[in-house]
This record gives sequence, structure tokens and C-alpha cells, in this order.
Amino acid sequence: MNDRNADLEAVINEYSDMLYKICFVMIKNEHDTKDVLQDTFMIYYTKRPDFESEEHKKAWLIRVSQNKCKEFLRFHKRHAAVPLEKIDETELITDGLNEYEREILSMIWDMNLKLKSVVILHYIVGYSVDETADILKISSSAVKKRLQRAREALKSEYKGGLVYEK
Repeated sequence: MNDRNADLEAVINEYSDMLYKICFVMIKNEHDTKDVLQDTFMIYYTKRPDFESEEHKKAWLIRVSQNKCKEFLRFHKRHAAVPLEKIDETELITDGLNEYEREILSMIWDMNLKLKSVVILHYIVGYSVDETADILKISSSAVKKRLQRAREALKSEYKGGLVYEK
């Protein structure tokens, strides 16, 4: 196996689960998510970018996968016979999540793409506000504002607040 193939295999092993979760929340369909991931890894393989660090590589892969998700959603909105909203939500992978976590994930799933992107990167993947801003190519204040709007949307969606019991 040559170095390029070994590198690609290592990247897929390292990042595919994380990227799958991010893309799945955005696209809501297992097969389309796998297509987006395949496109993402093909771009990585063909462009062979140089990275300053592993964190830079991870951020690049997330950015590319999110851009691919956005492209898919734009195309699907214009050309699809079945709207994405009609796709059965039961495809969502919820193994290991309690009822509270499933409810929150469902509400995040229904957010618009701008809010959903910052919530996923900041709260689910764990990037800081500045790192999220770098990945999405927006200002830190825009990330903070979107996070605020997302929290407000979650709070209003779940009237009376959540009762979380472990």
C-alpha cells in the first residue's frame, strides 16, 4: 500500500465517526451522509493539503464536509422529489442517548443550518468560539450571537425548561 492510500485510510479511521455524526445531523439521511463523507475524503485524497497540525486537519475536514452538506441541501431543495422534512426521523442514530438527549438532538436537528452548524461545532464537537469562527469563516461575535439564538430557540421550544434526571 502506498503512502497516499495509507494516509487516507488513517484519516478515515480517525475522523469518519465524528464527521458522520456532524453530517448526519445536518442531512438527516444515512445514505446521503455516506455520499457526502465519500466526497469529503475524495477531496482530501486528491488535493493532498498540507496542514500545520492535526487540529488544522480536523478543522479542514469539518469545513469541507459542512460545505458538502450545504451543497447537497441546496441541490436537494431544488431537485428532490421528496422534501428532506418528510424523511423519517427514526433514522437518527440515538443509541446510548437518554430521552432528554434524544429530545435535545431532535430540536437541534430542526434548527436552521446556520444555528445548527455552530451548535454542532461548539457543543457537540467541542470547539471554542474562536475555533468555530475559523472553521465557518465567520466572526467570533457571529458565532456567539448564533449560539445565543440557538439557546433561545431551544429554551422556547421546550417551554417550561427541561428536567434532566440522571
